[in-house]
Amino acid sequence: MFAPGSGWGFGCLWLSQFRVGARRAAGRWACRAGPARQYSSGGGERQPGSEPAVSPPGLACQTLKEWALLSQKLHVQTKGGKVICLGTVYGNTDIHASEKSTVTIDKLQGSTVNISTEHGLLEAKYLYTESSFLSSVAGDITLGSIHGNITLQSKMGNITIDSSSGCLQASTHQGAIDVYVSQLGKVELKSHEGSILVKVASSLQAHLQLSGREVDVNSEVHVQEMTEVHKDDAVIITGLTNQASKHEKWIKADAPKGTVNLRSQSWFQSLKLQD
Repeated sequence: MFAPGSGWGFGCLWLSQFRVGARRAAGRWACRAGPARQYSSGGGERQPGSEPAVSPPGLACQTLKEWALLSQKLHVQTKGGKVICLGTVYGNTDIHASEKSTVTIDKLQGSTVNISTEHGLLEAKYLYTESSFLSSVAGDITLGSIHGNITLQSKMGNITIDSSSGCLQASTHQGAIDVYVSQLGKVELKSHEGSILVKVASSLQAHLQLSGREVDVNSEVHVQEMTEVHKDDAVIITGLTNQASKHEKWIKADAPKGTVNLRSQSWFQSLKLQD
Protein backbone atom coordinates (compact mmCIF):
# COMPACT_ATOMS: atom_id res chain seq x y z
CA MET A 1 0.00 0.00 0.00
CA PHE A 2 1.16 3.51 -0.72
CA ALA A 3 1.29 6.04 2.08
CA PRO A 4 1.00 9.68 1.05
CA GLY A 5 3.98 11.88 1.73
CA SER A 6 4.26 15.61 1.85
CA GLY A 7 4.53 18.08 -0.98
CA TRP A 8 2.65 18.91 -4.14
CA GLY A 9 3.86 19.85 -7.58
CA PHE A 10 2.73 19.87 -11.17
CA GLY A 11 3.39 17.45 -14.01
CA CYS A 12 5.26 14.70 -12.22
CA LEU A 13 4.64 11.96 -9.70
CA TRP A 14 7.40 11.24 -7.18
CA LEU A 15 7.73 7.67 -5.95
CA SER A 16 10.24 5.62 -4.02
CA GLN A 17 8.58 2.46 -5.35
CA PHE A 18 5.65 2.06 -7.70
CA ARG A 19 3.90 -1.20 -8.62
CA VAL A 20 0.90 -1.45 -10.90
CA GLY A 21 -0.97 -4.54 -12.05
CA ALA A 22 -3.42 -4.09 -14.92
CA ARG A 23 -5.78 -6.85 -15.99
CA ARG A 24 -8.53 -6.85 -18.57
CA ALA A 25 -11.74 -5.85 -16.86
CA ALA A 26 -15.05 -4.20 -17.57
CA GLY A 27 -14.83 -0.45 -17.83
CA ARG A 28 -11.69 1.62 -18.05
CA TRP A 29 -9.12 2.22 -15.38
CA ALA A 30 -7.69 5.71 -15.19
CA CYS A 31 -4.00 6.32 -14.71
CA ARG A 32 -3.15 9.97 -15.18
CA ALA A 33 -0.96 12.41 -13.34
CA GLY A 34 -3.04 15.26 -12.05
CA PRO A 35 -1.37 17.62 -9.58
CA ALA A 36 1.61 15.54 -8.54
CA ARG A 37 1.80 14.24 -5.02
CA GLN A 38 4.58 12.34 -3.34
CA TYR A 39 3.98 8.71 -2.46
CA SER A 40 6.29 6.17 -0.87
CA SER A 41 5.82 2.44 -0.42
CA GLY A 42 5.25 1.30 3.11
CA GLY A 43 6.45 -2.25 2.65
CA GLY A 44 8.93 -4.45 0.81
CA GLU A 45 8.52 -6.59 -2.26
CA ARG A 46 5.23 -8.38 -2.83
CA GLN A 47 5.29 -12.02 -1.72
CA PRO A 48 4.44 -14.75 -4.27
CA GLY A 49 0.72 -15.31 -4.54
CA SER A 50 -0.25 -12.02 -2.96
CA GLU A 51 -2.08 -9.21 -4.71
CA PRO A 52 -0.03 -6.32 -6.10
CA ALA A 53 0.18 -3.14 -4.09
CA VAL A 54 -2.71 -0.82 -4.87
CA SER A 55 -2.01 2.75 -5.79
CA PRO A 56 -4.21 5.66 -4.68
CA PRO A 57 -7.58 5.99 -6.43
CA GLY A 58 -7.33 7.15 -10.01
CA LEU A 59 -3.76 5.94 -10.63
CA ALA A 60 -4.26 2.41 -11.98
CA CYS A 61 -5.71 1.63 -15.37
CA GLN A 62 -5.74 -0.62 -18.36
CA THR A 63 -3.97 2.12 -20.27
CA LEU A 64 -1.18 3.49 -18.09
CA LYS A 65 -0.13 7.08 -18.75
CA GLU A 66 2.32 9.38 -17.01
CA TRP A 67 3.88 12.70 -17.98
CA ALA A 68 6.95 12.39 -15.78
CA LEU A 69 7.65 9.68 -13.25
CA LEU A 70 10.58 9.58 -10.83
CA SER A 71 11.12 6.41 -8.83
CA GLN A 72 13.72 4.04 -7.47
CA LYS A 73 11.85 1.12 -8.99
CA LEU A 74 8.88 0.98 -11.35
CA HIS A 75 7.07 -2.33 -11.92
CA VAL A 76 4.18 -2.53 -14.39
CA GLN A 77 2.33 -5.66 -15.52
CA THR A 78 -0.61 -5.74 -17.91
CA LYS A 79 -2.65 -8.39 -19.70
CA GLY A 80 -4.54 -7.17 -22.71
CA GLY A 81 -4.10 -3.47 -22.06
CA LYS A 82 -1.60 -0.80 -23.06
CA VAL A 83 1.30 0.85 -21.29
CA ILE A 84 1.94 4.41 -22.49
CA CYS A 85 4.64 6.56 -20.90
CA LEU A 86 4.42 10.20 -21.97
CA GLY A 87 7.33 12.46 -21.11
CA THR A 88 10.23 11.04 -19.10
CA VAL A 89 10.35 8.07 -16.74
CA TYR A 90 13.32 8.03 -14.33
CA GLY A 91 14.39 4.97 -12.36
CA ASN A 92 14.89 1.22 -12.67
CA THR A 93 12.01 -0.12 -14.72
CA ASP A 94 10.34 -3.53 -15.07
CA ILE A 95 7.43 -3.74 -17.55
CA HIS A 96 5.74 -6.97 -18.66
CA ALA A 97 2.91 -6.81 -21.19
CA SER A 98 1.31 -10.14 -22.10
CA GLU A 99 -1.02 -11.24 -24.92
CA LYS A 100 -1.53 -8.35 -27.39
CA SER A 101 -0.59 -5.62 -24.93
CA THR A 102 1.66 -2.88 -26.30
CA VAL A 103 4.30 -0.71 -24.64
CA THR A 104 4.98 2.83 -25.88
CA ILE A 105 7.59 5.04 -24.19
CA ASP A 106 8.72 8.58 -24.92
CA LYS A 107 11.89 8.64 -22.82
CA LEU A 108 13.23 6.27 -20.18
CA GLN A 109 16.31 6.87 -18.05
CA GLY A 110 17.62 4.48 -15.38
CA SER A 111 20.31 2.00 -14.40
CA THR A 112 18.47 -1.23 -15.28
CA VAL A 113 15.50 -1.66 -17.61
CA ASN A 114 13.58 -4.85 -18.41
CA ILE A 115 10.65 -4.68 -20.82
CA SER A 116 8.84 -7.57 -22.48
CA THR A 117 5.81 -8.06 -24.72
CA GLU A 118 4.27 -11.15 -26.28
CA HIS A 119 2.36 -10.23 -29.44
CA GLY A 120 2.29 -6.46 -29.05
CA LEU A 121 4.56 -3.68 -30.26
CA LEU A 122 7.39 -2.50 -28.02
CA GLU A 123 8.31 1.07 -28.92
CA ALA A 124 10.60 3.61 -27.25
CA LYS A 125 11.86 6.93 -28.60
CA TYR A 126 14.78 7.41 -26.16
CA LEU A 127 16.57 5.00 -23.83
CA TYR A 128 19.39 6.15 -21.54
CA THR A 129 20.38 3.17 -19.40
CA GLU A 130 23.40 1.35 -18.06
CA SER A 131 21.83 -2.04 -18.82
CA SER A 132 18.64 -2.84 -20.73
CA PHE A 133 16.93 -6.09 -21.77
CA LEU A 134 13.99 -5.79 -24.16
CA SER A 135 12.19 -8.78 -25.61
CA SER A 136 9.10 -9.78 -27.56
CA VAL A 137 7.71 -13.09 -28.73
CA ALA A 138 5.98 -11.98 -31.93
CA GLY A 139 5.78 -8.19 -31.69
CA ASP A 140 8.13 -5.74 -33.34
CA ILE A 141 10.72 -3.82 -31.31
CA THR A 142 11.05 -0.26 -32.60
CA LEU A 143 13.52 2.08 -30.91
CA GLY A 144 14.66 5.63 -31.57
CA SER A 145 17.89 6.80 -29.93
CA ILE A 146 19.39 4.28 -27.49
CA HIS A 147 22.42 4.67 -25.22
CA GLY A 148 24.18 2.12 -23.00
CA ASN A 149 24.39 -1.66 -22.94
CA ILE A 150 21.27 -2.91 -24.73
CA THR A 151 20.13 -6.49 -25.36
CA LEU A 152 17.17 -7.10 -27.68
CA GLN A 153 15.48 -10.42 -28.44
CA SER A 154 12.48 -11.34 -30.58
CA LYS A 155 11.33 -14.67 -31.97
CA MET A 156 9.13 -13.58 -34.87
CA GLY A 157 9.22 -9.77 -34.78
CA ASN A 158 11.39 -7.20 -36.52
CA ILE A 159 13.95 -5.04 -34.70
CA THR A 160 14.47 -1.43 -35.83
CA ILE A 161 16.83 1.10 -34.22
CA ASP A 162 17.14 4.68 -35.48
CA SER A 163 20.42 5.33 -33.63
CA SER A 164 22.58 3.18 -31.35
CA SER A 165 25.40 4.49 -29.16
CA GLY A 166 27.14 1.89 -27.00
CA CYS A 167 27.10 -1.90 -26.81
CA LEU A 168 24.25 -3.65 -28.60
CA GLN A 169 23.17 -7.27 -28.91
CA ALA A 170 20.09 -7.89 -31.06
CA SER A 171 18.71 -11.21 -32.24
CA THR A 172 15.53 -12.40 -33.92
CA HIS A 173 14.57 -15.78 -35.30
CA GLN A 174 12.25 -14.92 -38.19
CA GLY A 175 12.31 -11.13 -38.29
CA ALA A 176 14.61 -8.56 -39.88
CA ILE A 177 17.05 -6.18 -38.18
CA ASP A 178 17.58 -2.56 -39.23
CA VAL A 179 20.01 -0.50 -37.17
CA TYR A 180 22.03 2.71 -37.50
CA VAL A 181 25.27 2.67 -35.48
CA SER A 182 26.30 6.22 -34.60
CA GLN A 183 28.86 5.57 -31.85
CA LEU A 184 30.33 2.17 -31.34
CA GLY A 185 31.06 -0.13 -28.45
CA LYS A 186 30.41 -3.74 -29.43
CA VAL A 187 27.58 -4.55 -31.79
CA GLU A 188 26.39 -8.11 -32.40
CA LEU A 189 23.37 -8.75 -34.63
CA LYS A 190 21.81 -12.05 -35.66
CA SER A 191 18.72 -12.98 -37.66
CA HIS A 192 18.33 -16.73 -38.09
CA GLU A 193 15.92 -16.57 -41.02
CA GLY A 194 15.68 -12.86 -41.91
CA SER A 195 17.99 -10.17 -43.25
CA ILE A 196 20.09 -7.49 -41.57
CA LEU A 197 20.65 -3.86 -42.61
CA VAL A 198 23.51 -2.06 -40.85
CA LYS A 199 23.98 1.66 -41.40
CA VAL A 200 27.11 3.34 -40.07
CA ALA A 201 28.39 6.89 -39.76
CA SER A 202 31.04 7.68 -42.38
CA SER A 203 33.64 8.40 -39.67
CA LEU A 204 32.93 5.29 -37.59
CA GLN A 205 35.98 3.20 -36.71
CA ALA A 206 35.13 -0.48 -36.44
CA HIS A 207 36.25 -3.99 -37.16
CA LEU A 208 33.71 -5.82 -39.31
CA GLN A 209 32.59 -9.43 -39.51
CA LEU A 210 29.60 -9.84 -41.80
CA SER A 211 28.21 -13.24 -42.74
CA GLY A 212 25.09 -14.36 -44.57
CA ARG A 213 23.78 -16.13 -47.62
CA GLU A 214 24.56 -12.84 -49.33
CA VAL A 215 26.64 -9.87 -48.10
CA ASP A 216 26.42 -6.47 -49.78
CA VAL A 217 28.83 -3.70 -48.79
CA ASN A 218 27.92 -0.35 -50.32
CA SER A 219 30.76 1.43 -52.14
CA GLU A 220 30.25 4.49 -49.89
CA VAL A 221 31.62 2.46 -46.97
CA HIS A 222 35.39 2.34 -47.31
CA VAL A 223 36.55 -0.99 -45.90
CA GLN A 224 40.28 -1.58 -45.53
CA GLU A 225 41.97 -4.97 -45.36
CA MET A 226 38.78 -6.58 -46.60
CA THR A 227 38.70 -10.35 -47.04
CA GLU A 228 35.90 -12.43 -48.51
CA VAL A 229 35.48 -16.13 -47.79
CA HIS A 230 32.85 -18.51 -49.19
CA LYS A 231 32.00 -21.39 -46.86
CA ASP A 232 29.15 -23.81 -47.51
CA ASP A 233 26.20 -21.54 -48.37
CA ALA A 234 27.59 -18.49 -46.56
CA VAL A 235 29.66 -15.47 -47.50
CA ILE A 236 31.93 -14.04 -44.78
CA ILE A 237 33.46 -10.59 -45.15
CA THR A 238 35.90 -9.12 -42.64
CA GLY A 239 37.72 -5.80 -42.59
CA LEU A 240 37.94 -2.48 -40.83
CA THR A 241 36.74 1.06 -41.43
CA ASN A 242 38.65 4.31 -41.01
CA GLN A 243 41.85 2.60 -39.89
CA ALA A 244 40.26 1.21 -36.74
CA SER A 245 42.90 0.22 -34.22
CA LYS A 246 40.93 -0.86 -31.14
CA HIS A 247 39.81 -4.47 -31.37
CA GLU A 248 37.14 -3.96 -28.71
CA LYS A 249 35.13 -1.90 -31.22
CA TRP A 250 33.51 -4.19 -33.73
CA ILE A 251 30.34 -4.99 -35.62
CA LYS A 252 29.27 -8.58 -36.15
CA ALA A 253 26.22 -9.36 -38.26
CA ASP A 254 25.06 -12.88 -39.07
CA ALA A 255 22.09 -13.80 -41.28
CA PRO A 256 22.63 -17.44 -42.32
CA LYS A 257 19.46 -17.58 -44.46
CA GLY A 258 19.27 -13.93 -45.46
CA THR A 259 21.26 -10.95 -46.67
CA VAL A 260 23.54 -8.63 -44.71
CA ASN A 261 23.67 -5.10 -46.11
CA LEU A 262 26.20 -2.51 -44.94
CA ARG A 263 25.83 1.10 -46.00
CA SER A 264 26.76 4.61 -44.93
CA GLN A 265 24.30 7.00 -43.34
CA SER A 266 24.74 10.45 -41.84
CA TRP A 267 23.43 11.48 -38.44
CA PHE A 268 21.06 13.91 -40.18
CA GLN A 269 19.58 11.10 -42.27
CA SER A 270 18.97 9.10 -39.10
CA LEU A 271 16.56 11.81 -37.93
CA LYS A 272 14.19 10.83 -40.74
CA LEU A 273 13.02 14.39 -41.29
CA GLN A 274 10.53 15.02 -44.04
CA ASP A 275 11.54 17.19 -46.98
